[in-house]
Parts: sequence; C-alpha cells; structure tokens
Amino acid sequence: MKNIISANQFTKDEVEKILSRAEIMEQGVKSGKAEKLLKDKIVACIFFEPSTRTRLSFETAALKLGAQVISAENAMENSSAHKGETIEDTTKILCSYADIIVIRHPKAGTLDAAAKVATKPLINAGDGANQHPTQGFLDLYTIKKEQGRLTNLNIGFGGDLLNSRTLRSLLPFLRFYEGNKFYFISPKELELPREFIKGLKENGVNFEELRSLEEKLPELDVLYMTRVQKERFPDEVSYNKVKDLFIFKKEHLKTLKQSAIIMHPLPKINEIEVEVDADPRAAYFRQAENGLYVRMALLCYALGL
Repeated sequence: MKNIISANQFTKDEVEKILSRAEIMEQGVKSGKAEKLLKDKIVACIFFEPSTRTRLSFETAALKLGAQVISAENAMENSSAHKGETIEDTTKILCSYADIIVIRHPKAGTLDAAAKVATKPLINAGDGANQHPTQGFLDLYTIKKEQGRLTNLNIGFGGDLLNSRTLRSLLPFLRFYEGNKFYFISPKELELPREFIKGLKENGVNFEELRSLEEKLPELDVLYMTRVQKERFPDEVSYNKVKDLFIFKKEHLKTLKQSAIIMHPLPKINEIEVEVDADPRAAYFRQAENGLYVRMALLCYALGL
C-alpha cells in the first residue's frame, strides 16, 4: 500500500517511473487499448471541496482502468461530515468499502490525519493551501511533453502564490532537475510565506521574487499563472483588493518566447484574457487533459500494480 500525500515523499527515481507510466497510459487511451488493470477494484472519490478536473479525471481514470467508482461531490454537506463526523472515522468507513480512496479537503493537514488510520491506499487530491501532489505530477508531465526536457528551464509562477498548493506541489519535483531557475511573481499581499522562502534558500534553490509580470517575461520557458483564490480570503473586501492585480493579457504574448508555454491549474477567472486561449503557447487545456493519464498511472502506483 502506497499513500500519496505529499510531493515531498517521492524520490527522483519514483518520479521518473510514474512519468514513464503516464506516457504508456496516454498511448493506451489514445489507441483505445488501455489495460483494465483495476478490474474488480472500487475507487472512492470523496471531495469536501468543489472540483471539476481533479474529481472527474480521477473518476475517468478509474473507469478507463476498469474500476468502479463511488463518490461524494460535496461531502461537506452530503456526507456525515455535515453531522460532525471526524475525517478519521470517515476514512475508516471508506476503507471498508473501497480499494483506494481519493480525498480533497479545504483544511490543510487533513490528509495526514486520515492517513494515520487508513488501511487502504489514500490519495491527497488537495488539502487546503497545503499540497496537491497529483497536480504536481501532471504539471511536470506537461512541461516534459511541451518542452522536451525538465532541465535548464526558466519558470515563472505568477499571481496568488500565498495560497498556491500547485506551486508547493510542483517545485519539489522540479528541484530534482538541474539548471532550473524560478521566478515568483506576485503582489506583496500574495507573496510566498517567508518560511517557505527561507526553506528554498537553505536548500540552494535558484530563484528571484518579482512584483512585475513584464520584467522577466521574455526570458521564461514556462509561465505558470494562478488564480486568486477567493475561498482562501476572510472576506469579499480583502479579495477584491487583489483579484485584478496580475492579469496576463493578449498584448503580453508579443514579448513571450515562441517556444514558451503558459500553464494554469484551472479554473481561470480573469487572470488570463480569453483571447490568449487561441494561442498555441496556451497549454492549460492540454495540461488538464494530461491529468487523466497521470492519475491513471498514480492509481496503479498506489495499488502496487
């Protein structure tokens, strides 16, 4: 049994094997010959927080692999959590019904608590602003597919970095590969926590913090935009103060390298102008599709198949 709780739990060798397995899964799906490796398995997808791509790609991944799915789309209201049941008790029950459990929860650290009592593999589908390891894998897979390499890249993260679990999940993987430099681009109000920055410095990570999206745009190989996450703010006033500060506009495409790609975990609200979608460098819909293949690989990994 292998839980998938944090991007930090993986070695480079494990990462490489999962990326290779995802490629095999993609080939199988596109040829219509995906192996039914999870036949007679049941996958539980329990989401205490809204999701489109993560939940549906996990459910599709399970079905493609021959599994059956049980799910709760709005578990905070439509499960016994609404009555006050603890995540530990919920997890114990789910482990008696399913062969593997995928959970998303708005509170950081919840999956650690669930993992302590789980008797079946547990996958973290996002716990608050903490981590989202399967997103990190699909992002890494996307960069490798689009750029042909994972080394010597200039990678910019723009927008709401304070609440970005996607950044926290992708960075540990990218640090395995040499020559990468990171640019953290955000307003002061949405910058990375100082504790996180301190950890990067202690580990010798090559990075810069910037306040202007335009400043390093011509140098980037990857621009990873993030949504200002309204659900993480204490009130509407605080959210409205920063929601329009970082927007990638059609005019920015003129200074972006032709070989660069624009990524986004989605959903995007107003941080990327709609006109950008038609540009071939806009990779975010291809990125979302890659989630299917990566999550097929991760379901098999967690079940030891």
